[in-house]
Amino acid sequence: MIYQLNRDEAALLVIDMQKGFIEEGAAMEVPPGREIIPNIQRLIDVSRQEGIPVIYTRFVYSTLVPNLIGELHPLHKPPTGCCMLGDPSVEIVEALTPQHGDLVVDKHGYNAFHHTSLDYALRSLGRNQLIFTGVMTDICVLSTITSALHYEYQLWAVSDATATLWPNVQTVTLDLVERAYGKVTHTEEILHQLAKS
Repeated sequence: MIYQLNRDEAALLVIDMQKGFIEEGAAMEVPPGREIIPNIQRLIDVSRQEGIPVIYTRFVYSTLVPNLIGELHPLHKPPTGCCMLGDPSVEIVEALTPQHGDLVVDKHGYNAFHHTSLDYALRSLGRNQLIFTGVMTDICVLSTITSALHYEYQLWAVSDATATLWPNVQTVTLDLVERAYGKVTHTEEILHQLAKS
């Protein structure tokens, strides 16, 4: 199958660009995440201009919804408070603040499709092509990508609009996506495809 991006079928996903991951000194800081903000901003701006839905996800930990993630990785659960329900670290960074009409999907794990309204929302909007941006490429982005494929979505991972902690892991993860799940591209190519679709 040759993927051809179509603005009438596409949606932009902004994965977990939250203060708890992006702000300097945050408990779960991903410093390279700050470097991709300008490219995500460009993709958001063009998406809004073209009527392409912009969908944000947020990782929200709650003691009311305990899960194995918190047991395996203690930094993801109290007492740090990072990305805890009600904590300011849950919010999207100000540079990428959602606007009226954008959808914000809260999730309690890595996969944005798991027990959320994401699939329902996308199908209601008639969107079957997903453009992936955000953090972390090897965890929440990848987990959502693998799920998206099995929900029969075409997908593009934007190499210069996704980030993780380690350059080699970024490279390996994007190689895996390209070989097994979808297309890997860059911001300029996405903008080019949208302009001619």
